Amino acid sequence: MAKVMRDSPPGEPAAPPLSAAANEWEAFQLVLSGHVEDIHHTVITCGSLRSDAGHIIPAPVILREHYVEITAPSELSPEKPGWYPDALVPQTFAVDDPPLLTNGRVNQPYWIDVYVPPGTPAGDYGAELVASTEDGATLRMPFVIHVWGFELPRIPALRSSICITWRRVAEVHGYDGGAPRAEGKLLRILDDYYDMLVEHRLSPHEVWAAYPNADDPITEQSYADIERGLRHHLFQRGAGTVGLPLWETWPFSDPLGKDRAAALDYCARYHGIVKKLGALDRLYKIFGELDEPNNAKAYQHVRDWGAFFAELEQKHGARVPLLITEKPTPEDPAWGSLHGTADIWVPHVSNVWEDLESSQPTLEIPRRLAAGDEVWTYTALVQTPQEWLAARGMPEQLIGSQPPVWLMDYPTMNHRILGWIMPIHGITGFTYWDTSYWKKPEHDIWKNAGSYPHENGLTYWGDGLLIYPARQQRHGKEGPCASLRLKWLRESVDDYDYIWLLSQRGFKSTALEVGKTFARGFGDWEPSPTKLYEARQKLAEILERLPPAR
Repeated sequence: MAKVMRDSPPGEPAAPPLSAAANEWEAFQLVLSGHVEDIHHTVITCGSLRSDAGHIIPAPVILREHYVEITAPSELSPEKPGWYPDALVPQTFAVDDPPLLTNGRVNQPYWIDVYVPPGTPAGDYGAELVASTEDGATLRMPFVIHVWGFELPRIPALRSSICITWRRVAEVHGYDGGAPRAEGKLLRILDDYYDMLVEHRLSPHEVWAAYPNADDPITEQSYADIERGLRHHLFQRGAGTVGLPLWETWPFSDPLGKDRAAALDYCARYHGIVKKLGALDRLYKIFGELDEPNNAKAYQHVRDWGAFFAELEQKHGARVPLLITEKPTPEDPAWGSLHGTADIWVPHVSNVWEDLESSQPTLEIPRRLAAGDEVWTYTALVQTPQEWLAARGMPEQLIGSQPPVWLMDYPTMNHRILGWIMPIHGITGFTYWDTSYWKKPEHDIWKNAGSYPHENGLTYWGDGLLIYPARQQRHGKEGPCASLRLKWLRESVDDYDYIWLLSQRGFKSTALEVGKTFARGFGDWEPSPTKLYEARQKLAEILERLPPAR
């Protein structure tokens, strides 16, 4: 969880203590420190991990950390401008970092990703990292990972909806984002993006292979193609959720009006396919057009869609939960209520704090949960409640305890903490608004991390950007590259799974009590990786002592 800056003082060589459950990724960083030319011509390799009993874990994935520049702090950021490691690239990529201002000692970190397959026997597994320089010298670092005697669920317990649109992917990879459909090589690139999200325990909000063919009226062949796409996405890929592909004007021009009957029939057929696959608990509907409604007209439009899905259930027996990025209590009572309309409420993390942890909590979230609704959450930009700030003397920097901020120049715990604090309040999922966003087409996101320049004059570094697009002419391939922040989000989902596993065995209160050593709420947590790892270790030890689940 350390951000290794280019000029950070080198630490003492030491292999970190590593542990993981089966079906879990465990990661650490290897940092080379030396002259820039020596480092850039050094290659890191590693073989399979082996136990004394002869069991094997596949060789780790080794990625080089690529630096991008932050020229001015994000709003209330406690960190300094500079070159930040963020993109993770294969070692085969040419070094693309900007030239260094010094010929002295610099750092090059590598991300070492070890996957423990399902069914791996418990025990200690060892391997050796080897750094080979251009002149033939080698440096070696042995390491050991302890595999626990339990396994994380194949489908993560924490639900998610991460926006990734095929038109945006098309644009950043040089295809026509205005084309009527994705075809050819673009489809393979899209699949790589979907695979990357799911490999990191996250679910794309929709998937191209499960879209209907809307060039003509939807045919039986189209429904067969949808089933094939869903089967791959839900079972071979292992996505935790899938959104119903339906928009305001596609695949029907007027689904709330003249095309209502056809749209209802389509939704019922789609629901039937998901039911046939035994995955109804993963189906939901998210509308970008209904995002953050903030006036009476927008609220009424949400209710119109709520009536559509209520009719779908009444006439066809097909329930598709409607997700709305809004808090359960409207800012203006004159807008009316969305109770009975929204099935999945997604308030911003700051609204969760206001509803549950402020000095005068409205406590509407627990009422929605008691009514049978789900509650997820989301974060974007820097939106910290004034009451929280005032109670802390209006701090100039947010170091910890504030509702989490997913920006590059914030402490890494911001990306990790949700997995620990959401279970406290029964919040079961999160959304994120984009994965490969930046405003200007000519902007070089591989050099400058300013993905979201705001009209207020501030830049929100890395907001909406979890995946970097590699290009053939620059990197030698077309496709996605993960960020460090994507890795930390994966770890957060795994944290949630540890707590969920204990909850399933009747030990939720025990798990939450362990977490309270550093994670007590959306507005009360400590940015301490040490305490987090100590808590993770305790949860694993408790799970290890429990008899096997039946």
